[in-house]
Amino acid sequence: MRGRNHLFLLLTTLALALGLAVPAAAAPDAPAPSGPTEAVAYQIGVSHDGFSGDTTVVPPLAQRWSRDLGGAVSYPLIAGGRVFVTAAVTASGFSGTTLFALDQATGATLWSVELLHSPRWSNAAYDAGRVFVVDFDGLMQAFDAATGTRLWSTDLPGQYAFSSPPTAQGGIVYTGGAGTGGTVYAVSQSDGVVLWTRPVSNGDNSSPALSPTSMFVSYACGLVYAFDRVTGDLRWFNNGPCSGGGGKTSVYHDGRVYSRDFFGNEVLDADTGALRGTFQAGPAPAFAGRTGLFLAGSTLRAMSGRRTLWTFSGDGGLITAPIVVQSTVYVGSSSGMLYGLDLRRGQVVWSTNVGAGVSGPDEQNVSQPLAGLGAGQGLLVVPAGNLLAAYGS
Repeated sequence: MRGRNHLFLLLTTLALALGLAVPAAAAPDAPAPSGPTEAVAYQIGVSHDGFSGDTTVVPPLAQRWSRDLGGAVSYPLIAGGRVFVTAAVTASGFSGTTLFALDQATGATLWSVELLHSPRWSNAAYDAGRVFVVDFDGLMQAFDAATGTRLWSTDLPGQYAFSSPPTAQGGIVYTGGAGTGGTVYAVSQSDGVVLWTRPVSNGDNSSPALSPTSMFVSYACGLVYAFDRVTGDLRWFNNGPCSGGGGKTSVYHDGRVYSRDFFGNEVLDADTGALRGTFQAGPAPAFAGRTGLFLAGSTLRAMSGRRTLWTFSGDGGLITAPIVVQSTVYVGSSSGMLYGLDLRRGQVVWSTNVGAGVSGPDEQNVSQPLAGLGAGQGLLVVPAGNLLAAYGS
């Protein structure tokens, strides 16, 4: 027994020195939960919990294709045999972003639309065969996902600075705007009619997170709002010590809302807004069942309740919000390294260098679209600066 303990100590010391995963406790041997197989919003789903139920993305992975799109690339939407992204573009006579629809198999451009606006920020959501895009000027547009045909466009009223990526489900597109105070919007997917608006403080950056009944947004100083998805009625409001510009996307998972802020990250009851705990994370956390993945600094930590299951620091440059595809956790580094980790134990099961620094999410600025990893329909898709790389089993 003494020899086994000595060997375990040596292996643990070596793992720490190499920046590998260090198991702190055995994770439960429960099967991975089911979940979406398309990527339809930031952090894959409308709850932004970073989980994909795609059983066809299984490491080891091979690169299927890579594209240089000529500008910083957003998080991907993956649906209907296509990958949709926005990219910041600077060209003669054109300033703004471009919405691309790429073939999932080859990466070839199937269609693209130039979105003329300033600064070079826009982001998109997908639902029911349509792609919905919001730009910084508050123009929301709907496109047929198959053909790129513009179906409608709506100038969102009352604000002039938009930095909230949209979320779409159930016939409604949700987003937020800032400028004079703040506003959240619910827009009809069928015709672009604004169904309802509600005032908030202050409408920046937070992509609406959806539960089956509520829509959640969170802003600077820990201000978190829960609205009824259909009527817009305020369900609860979590106040903070101040107010100001800025915000971050909340995550909804298993009856809890995970809100991040400079003054501290809080876990709130999704039904009542009551404080249930706190957590440490920079980017949005991801979840698979009872396991949460939290990146704080450059260390990724897997937690079950208050128990640390394992930690992983990679090459010291981990930067992306993590995502989980069935039983594999993916996280990217500013060095260009992309890691796949076993959900239960934290060991590296696959890694590659994308060819450029993997893009982390910038939730403070609007000089480029919000970036993030995406997975679905057989692909893991990774933005890395101007590059977009796709991997499959």
